[in-house]
Amino acid sequence: MRVLIVEPDLTGHHAPYLRHLLCGIADLGAEAVVVTCRGAAQSRQFALHLQDVSGAVRWDERLSPFNRTPHYTHQLFAELLQAVRRHHAEHVWVPYADFMSLYLGARASIGWKAHWPAGVEAEGLNIRTTFAYPAPHWRKLLSKSLSRLFVHKANWDILHFLDPIPYEVICRQYPHQSGRFRLMPDPVENVPRISPDVARGKLGIPASGRYAGYLGLMTDRGNVDRLLAAFRRAKLSPDDRLLLAGPMNDAVRACVNQDFGDLLRSGRVLVIDRHLNLEEVMLGVMACDLVCIPAKFRMGSSSFLIRAATAGRPVLADNFGWTDWAVERFDLGWHVDVSDVPVFARALEVAMENAQERAPSPAAERFVRFHSTQNFKAHCTARLRERLELPPDPNIVPWQWVLDESFALNA
Repeated sequence: MRVLIVEPDLTGHHAPYLRHLLCGIADLGAEAVVVTCRGAAQSRQFALHLQDVSGAVRWDERLSPFNRTPHYTHQLFAELLQAVRRHHAEHVWVPYADFMSLYLGARASIGWKAHWPAGVEAEGLNIRTTFAYPAPHWRKLLSKSLSRLFVHKANWDILHFLDPIPYEVICRQYPHQSGRFRLMPDPVENVPRISPDVARGKLGIPASGRYAGYLGLMTDRGNVDRLLAAFRRAKLSPDDRLLLAGPMNDAVRACVNQDFGDLLRSGRVLVIDRHLNLEEVMLGVMACDLVCIPAKFRMGSSSFLIRAATAGRPVLADNFGWTDWAVERFDLGWHVDVSDVPVFARALEVAMENAQERAPSPAAERFVRFHSTQNFKAHCTARLRERLELPPDPNIVPWQWVLDESFALNA
């Protein structure tokens, strides 16, 4: 079977997700064709995540340059259909389907339903789906309204959700369609269990003291400003440190250097301002006693929260949406209104004081197992296995088992 994967954007988590999907397809003996934009094979993300798995994959770099406009989504779907015919594909996989789900649903709503070629099935993965969340401002309200109206009408054979909150909502609202809605793990690699001292040594940062950490792409000045303000205000030990690890944009860099330069000069805030490879990401998590997720009104899954849980590190996260739900449901740490700096600072004091004493709960261990890369591949290829008349992956971990420890699990 020839599987066409449409991925115009390799930034962020897109390249790692594509890597896991390609490995899962290869394990089935199916053929993969990746349709992407010109220059993708020369990108940093390709070199970091895809170089070593690209040999058996056919790469087609004919998509228009990626952007987030409705016109682009219309053009992307037309180019997708052209690629299906060009490569005689039998199965389509779109790992970032958020905008296309809205587009396909909108078309269906006005009687202009998009049709896949005969014999072709299509799967999409919605990363962030807003209809299940409160709308804190008008842009979110618009997104929520469009999402509520159109996503369920998009004619995917299988529509996956990375976030269990909208997944459960859409299954309740449209039970007759629930068979084509599925929940997907947010894949996180195994974290090597090494001591914080060893991890800090490998990163070239001081070994002494307790660490809170914020890792990942830093493009939202508000996130960093809130965290630094809370850290400055918190009554912590003089050798407690805050690690900021990941590439910063100019606004974030100016915030750190200018508004909090005193913390930098004293050595209480340490900065690694560059792209991190996977090993460095793992080391950053292991170097911390506490992982902070300071984004406000975040909708959808947080891979760094899952990485922290995988490493056995507690988190301090915002009390909104998925992070609030995950921390509470699986006992992953503490949640707080990060926009209230005094309250945030007090929560940081409590979390730092107790982080080293916390052990992962059974619920947290089930949560981690669901979000493994192996389980991501098993869920990605479940429908392909059915079409190839192969038995289900014996190692698949269903979401029901995560929520209910009495649910039988084969593996």
